[in-house]
Amino acid sequence: MRAQLAAAWTLSMVARAASRVLSVLPMGDRAERFLLERTWSSGSAAMLDRYLVAGYQNPRLNLQSIALRHVLVSRRFGAEFESIMDEEIRFAIGLNESLRARAAELGVKMGSYRNPIKQAAVRRVDAAIADRQMQLVDRWRSTLEGRSIEPLAVLELACGSANDYRAIAESGLARHLDYIGVDLSAKNVANARRRFPGASFEVGNILELPYPDGAFDEVIASDIFEHLSPEAMEAALEEAMRLARHGLILTFFNMADAPDHEVQRRRAYHWNRLSWPRIEARLRESFASVSAIPIARLLRDRYGYAHSYNRHAWTIVARRAAPADLPSAWESRVRSS
Repeated sequence: MRAQLAAAWTLSMVARAASRVLSVLPMGDRAERFLLERTWSSGSAAMLDRYLVAGYQNPRLNLQSIALRHVLVSRRFGAEFESIMDEEIRFAIGLNESLRARAAELGVKMGSYRNPIKQAAVRRVDAAIADRQMQLVDRWRSTLEGRSIEPLAVLELACGSANDYRAIAESGLARHLDYIGVDLSAKNVANARRRFPGASFEVGNILELPYPDGAFDEVIASDIFEHLSPEAMEAALEEAMRLARHGLILTFFNMADAPDHEVQRRRAYHWNRLSWPRIEARLRESFASVSAIPIARLLRDRYGYAHSYNRHAWTIVARRAAPADLPSAWESRVRSS
């Protein structure tokens, strides 16, 4: 037993040393994949299952998660449910404000944490909305359950532990999708499969996926492109564009209306601020319609709410054919037609 523990410790030290060396070397495909895998394999499955689904990232009230669902609903049902969409946004704003007030009372700094102690603090804040957060999810489920329509083929890149899919399933939208989620982390995929054994989740590298061109009606991705080197980000975006038959729905947590990307390398990955004009120009090479939704601006200008949790949060919707047919609530002042 001691020999086995010593061997395991030695392998761990070697892996950590390799990570430190690679983190200061020029980033290549293999090195970047190793570092990203190392980052996610270092955390427990339980921690990953709670990551990016609490506080302001709770998909039941996160405005970008809601935008994703609304665009998918519009793609299948048109403008039929826009009144419920507007009601859900206003409801989510109220929940966000409740979290903001409770966090101030408890002295908790809200964020997306891998640290279990900080995660627990955010969950204490979440208790303030525990009895209300399912209200609009239940409303969607009762609205959609009687519908029958051909499912939309959807691929989600970097799906995590079924982060956004949780609300997609709870709301009854999943039955209208032919969904596949892909993630680099085997722990995330195991979590997702455990939660939703009837859905398809696969371990895969979003820079190189085995599906044929145009295999999916929609390709969706949330909060992943900023964590990649510029070269890997371009490759991942190219792969998403290749696989999307009709359109893309992309969520960014760190974007600006700036001429160039701001590249910020961390030890194991990146934390870049991406340029909306550059992403738009790249998407316009293949898509006739590219629409931008800066979430903070939407909340301020349309709903009079000035406390967006992230002023750099943007959602982009691209379509092979124009117009984009976004829900009216998600039309943006900086939308490009």
